[in-house]
Amino acid sequence: MVTHVTVMTGARLHFGPLAPSGNRGGKFGGIGMMISAPRYVLSARAAEVDSVVSEESTAVRISQFVCHVRDSMPFGTDAGPCEINVHETIPAHCGFGSGTQLGLAVASILSQLSGEPNVAIETLAQRAGRGMRSAIGMYGFAQGGCLVDGGRSGGPGQLGVLVTRHEFPSEWRIVLASPGASTGLCGLSEQQAFDALPAMSLSMTGELCRIVLMDWLPALVDCNFSQFSSATYEYGSRVGRFFEPAQGGTFAHKTMESLVDHLRRRGIQGVAQTSWGPTIAAFFPNLSEANQLVHDLKNTPKWSETNLQIVAPLNRGAFVEISNSDGSDLSR
Repeated sequence: MVTHVTVMTGARLHFGPLAPSGNRGGKFGGIGMMISAPRYVLSARAAEVDSVVSEESTAVRISQFVCHVRDSMPFGTDAGPCEINVHETIPAHCGFGSGTQLGLAVASILSQLSGEPNVAIETLAQRAGRGMRSAIGMYGFAQGGCLVDGGRSGGPGQLGVLVTRHEFPSEWRIVLASPGASTGLCGLSEQQAFDALPAMSLSMTGELCRIVLMDWLPALVDCNFSQFSSATYEYGSRVGRFFEPAQGGTFAHKTMESLVDHLRRRGIQGVAQTSWGPTIAAFFPNLSEANQLVHDLKNTPKWSETNLQIVAPLNRGAFVEISNSDGSDLSR
């Protein structure tokens, strides 16, 4: 019997959808990747009553996920009450897919405690109510790496199709930059933004697909950093211009847009916004160059208040550590 479960996730970067309106073929879709930080680290154990040890907003979200997942589990499957402790968190609504990572972590915990050790990621996502628009975070939770989501062709409740997944070169690094307390669109505001936007043209979807198939994926296969950087910027810029009416510019935050211009003038080609932002990601072929940028920005008054973090790619799925009542460890 499983008595203790620990789940450690990564965070998701999403560089934009391929077809948000889905007038023909799959709807939404897109490309993205998993990174090692920020991350959720949750531990749980069987208890007399349900409880969450965390700051209030995260505790509320977890309690909501617990109720949603339990209501969606098969009849007769019961994890029983549990105590969930939150050790690390992903900031909400900053472009990291925090809701999906948290929901899947909770669904994974409850499935393990209820004696379901190998539940498919699609099932976990449906139980948590995640992956209904983008499937990048869902498949990223399961596998890590760089992912291409082919979108969903059916109605509500269907999940996107994973077209391909490739490892991100382990020596490359990503600098995350954000302006502080600002957040991106979420919830009702996000849905209203999608509803108000015109349909993406078939020609634009075709051009985005060309970038992915002919430039972005081959660059990953060949470990061609320059080509990857150019393709990521080109893809993100085209998507950003499409969403300009909803987010006020190619990038969601004016300070981040100015920083992108600064980085490009400096010769850093691989820069993209993740999801609705405001976080941007800048790519580097090694840790040394990433460190140099962070040092320079922190010592420049205009950028000294910008939140900066260097992160590594995450080429594996979420880590799940399981302890049984007999003390055995079944980590995966």
